[in-house]
Amino acid sequence: MTGKKLRIGIIGCGMVAYVGHAPVYHKSPYADIVAVADPLESHRKKFQRKFKVSKLYENSDDLLDNTNIDAVSICSPHWAHVEQVIRAAENGKDVLCEKPIGIDLEDVDRMIKAVEKNCVIFQTATQKRFDPGFQYIKEGIMNNEIGDIFQASVFWYHGMPDFGDNLRKELIQEIGLWRLSDKRCGGGDLLDHGPHYFDLYRWWFGDVKTVSAEIRRIHQSRVNEDHSLVTLSFKDNEKTAIFERSEAIFGDVYGEEMGRIHGTEGSYFFNVPSEYKKKPMSLKKHHRVNVTSKPTIENIKFPHDKWGHAYSREVRSFINQALDRPNDDVGFPKKWIPTIYDGRAALEIVLAAYESQRTNDKITLPLKKYKKIDWNCI
Repeated sequence: MTGKKLRIGIIGCGMVAYVGHAPVYHKSPYADIVAVADPLESHRKKFQRKFKVSKLYENSDDLLDNTNIDAVSICSPHWAHVEQVIRAAENGKDVLCEKPIGIDLEDVDRMIKAVEKNCVIFQTATQKRFDPGFQYIKEGIMNNEIGDIFQASVFWYHGMPDFGDNLRKELIQEIGLWRLSDKRCGGGDLLDHGPHYFDLYRWWFGDVKTVSAEIRRIHQSRVNEDHSLVTLSFKDNEKTAIFERSEAIFGDVYGEEMGRIHGTEGSYFFNVPSEYKKKPMSLKKHHRVNVTSKPTIENIKFPHDKWGHAYSREVRSFINQALDRPNDDVGFPKKWIPTIYDGRAALEIVLAAYESQRTNDKITLPLKKYKKIDWNCI
């Protein structure tokens, strides 16, 4: 990149772009938001007012064909990612793409071919990797801080009401409830949120060996699942990872997100605020100094820094990759930045979970075949 600033286009002007991506580009000394694209005029105008964007597009193809754009953040609905990524790659644009990067493996493999052929950068937007707390856990695992890990468990829910027939079209569009109502999504809540922790589990523990799942649609008005329990085993160790995720549990819309990682010499206990609040997680390390000592509880503190939250570190890492800058200012090794292959692997685990539910069986990876669940036929 010859210019001093990365010229950015953003596709999809919903919440994740407005709260997660755009503020970082807007404040970065190394990037400019050149254009945004969204089918809703209200979304485009909101971005224009907030981030001083001069070029607005209704059609994403027009943005992707703009030769004045170097890189794109793709924050559109799941089903749109594949063709947008391929067009971006063919036009030589680097890509930061929200998860899930696609809804089936065949289309993601087409994306991979386009990215490889055109030698563009592709970063999967699983921003939890960039959370300082999760990076601390990664480094602690590498340093054997809590001994041999044997189990990790995550419980994460949002209290999403059952809107039934009251889900108005404008509400669906304005606050992203297409995830509950649009058949094009290719899956429900597990597809939307599972890739975050499936990516973390792979990052911490290595490639997944088997997937077993119990998946439900509690609220029948939704087109896909809203409650899931997934258990993973790993190829190179005897660790077990459990992921419980729900949008059916009664409670606050921001819900709760907590996890436990247990080793032979200690445990990590973490509690994560809503990603949109951009606050540091609460992390406690339980361990012993030696076998005869009492257990100690260490509170690990992380600064509340606008440049240090997960979204900021994710987007700043993408900017640095695209500009071929070192990532020292972020404090996150480039080798850990999630790639398109990481995005594919997380999607494969989701699809294996669906296949486990459909067949009532444990699925071994790599996934050889799968069929999507039609909840109207169950």
